Amino acid sequence: RIFPHENYMSEVTSTPPMATPEPSGIGGWLLLPAIALIISPLRMIYEFHQTFFDLLRPAVWISLLSTKSPNYSPVLATVLGWEILANLALFALTIWLGYLFFKKRKLAPAIFILWIVVSAALQLADLMLTSLLGLDAHQSNTRSVVELVKSGIGAAIWVPYFLRSVRVKNTFVHDAPTVSYTHLRAHET
Repeated sequence: RIFPHENYMSEVTSTPPMATPEPSGIGGWLLLPAIALIISPLRMIYEFHQTFFDLLRPAVWISLLSTKSPNYSPVLATVLGWEILANLALFALTIWLGYLFFKKRKLAPAIFILWIVVSAALQLADLMLTSLLGLDAHQSNTRSVVELVKSGIGAAIWVPYFLRSVRVKNTFVHDAPTVSYTHLRAHET
């Protein structure tokens, strides 16, 4: 024997198996929520303009809130006010979520789930209010039901994905930066 170990050559030529890296980053299925977060604010602005822009005129509110007006309806005014506020709050949540998502903050998955649930809840509340108050035409009401079902299906897909996905766990790893006030105190003295 020339070599003390007879399998010397096989040990030299074989390489240890390479570990497959776990997925991370905004890729794979995570691209779809990323695209949604880019498109959603634009869609929300368009829909807000289409739905509420004319309702923001003072004459509309005077007509709804003046007891002398034939269109007097404080209930409708209240519902419209809440609709406008809810849509603005959802828009703000969407912008904040987009920031967290693209900065890959740890909080992003939880806020994404909140966003999906809040969106569906607002659609359900809108559908219920408009139906109860008799404000929605049948065709529009059907469209609202379809949108609500789409939201439910989306929640059924994306909530479990954000809770269980390895890519999500490996992507959203950054903590929010901490603010130090010590440098401000030094200037105060």
